[in-house]
Amino acid sequence: MQKILLVEDDLPVRELYKRVLERADYEVIEAVDGEDGFKKAKMESNLSLILLDIRLPKLNGIDLLKMLKEDLDTKNVPVILLTNLGQESIIQEAFRLGAEGYLIKVRMKPKDVVTEVQTFLKGKI
Repeated sequence: MQKILLVEDDLPVRELYKRVLERADYEVIEAVDGEDGFKKAKMESNLSLILLDIRLPKLNGIDLLKMLKEDLDTKNVPVILLTNLGQESIIQEAFRLGAEGYLIKVRMKPKDVVTEVQTFLKGKI
């Protein structure tokens, strides 16, 4: 079973994505803020993917992405941003820092996010 770290501070949103990902046979580890996300990314072995929001308490998603890509333990874990921020400058910054994908929540149904995750992970096998 592939393991996904979901970094999302909004509890109802986090629970929704956790539920749909688990139904698709993924193990989901939850993190409630950027600091928690970094700690769990370093603790968890064999992460297949990190789904990362940008607006997070304590440490925003862009700063967390930068830290993840600079850390020896986490730099090779793929990161897909899952956020409502759609400004082109933020999207470009995320890709410049090493994000493998950028999904805008309000433009996608949760099942579409799962499809994107499945497609991405199939390409990584």
